[in-house]
Amino acid sequence: MSNKKIRTSPCKVLGIIFLIILIISAIFVTLVHIVFKNENVTPSVGGYSLYVIHDNYMSPKIEKNTLIFATNGKPTQNDIGKVIIADDVSGANGITYGTTAMRFVNLTTVDNNLYYELKFDNSLDTVLVKGNKIVGIANYKFEWLGQTIVLAGSLYGYIVFILLPAFLMIIFFALGKRSKKKQLAAIEQKRAVRSSKLGEHAEDNSQPTFDEFIRETESLHNIHQENKEDLGTTELLSEAKDSEFLTEPLIEEGFNKDDLVEMKEDLVRPKNTAIEELMKILEEENAKLKELELPKAEKAVEEIQKNALNNDNSDFENHKE
Repeated sequence: MSNKKIRTSPCKVLGIIFLIILIISAIFVTLVHIVFKNENVTPSVGGYSLYVIHDNYMSPKIEKNTLIFATNGKPTQNDIGKVIIADDVSGANGITYGTTAMRFVNLTTVDNNLYYELKFDNSLDTVLVKGNKIVGIANYKFEWLGQTIVLAGSLYGYIVFILLPAFLMIIFFALGKRSKKKQLAAIEQKRAVRSSKLGEHAEDNSQPTFDEFIRETESLHNIHQENKEDLGTTELLSEAKDSEFLTEPLIEEGFNKDDLVEMKEDLVRPKNTAIEELMKILEEENAKLKELELPKAEKAVEEIQKNALNNDNSDFENHKE
């Protein structure tokens, strides 16, 4: 019986999808914790510095939790009005801002030192920053990406990016495994039912097949006996009963009914094949009967004729004398 193909469960497919999501999320969360672990750190990639704004000083043009891509370098007079990222920024009133994004409003000199005058969009106060504190000039901003980074670095982000995909993956894999077990159980049940039907069919057909074979053997034997009578060999065989040749068994190796019953227990072939094999055996035995009996009958006739001729010659000689 051929094996039926097990269909892939949709739950298993979903489990694989959530496994891939879990791997990607784990990599993303790990990178966020490594790169953005410190708010005052601006990682640099390919000539760009990355910074996530953690306050509302630049709103509404740049909202809180917005990711900024800044080109590394110092601004010039032509860059006035652009947003600048700077480190270690402190206000005039003693407030420390650390690394932040501010608007570049002017370039000024104090005590022969060049300073960059910066201010927040929602404040009138300005601060002076030296050139060595300038990180770069902001060129691109991504609100949704910055919010995702902030979420990934929080406890809720750990739940969303790690625990939720892992939980869904386990659920769908469990459902897929359960579905596979049901499919296997259904297939095994169908196999059991089919095997039971085949067993009952074979059991019902085995006995009649051998009985038919036995009846066929007896029928062929009877037909053979009738053929001997039609040939007129019955009387000849009775006259040559004491002949050494005819006292030998006509069939040296044959089958009797007990042998056929024993064959019934060993034969496990299908019905049609068993009938064909048995019919072939019957034909071979019938051919043996014809090959053995006809020569013996002919020889017996010749011996009887020879004896009759000898007797006639003997009577003729006696009569002549």
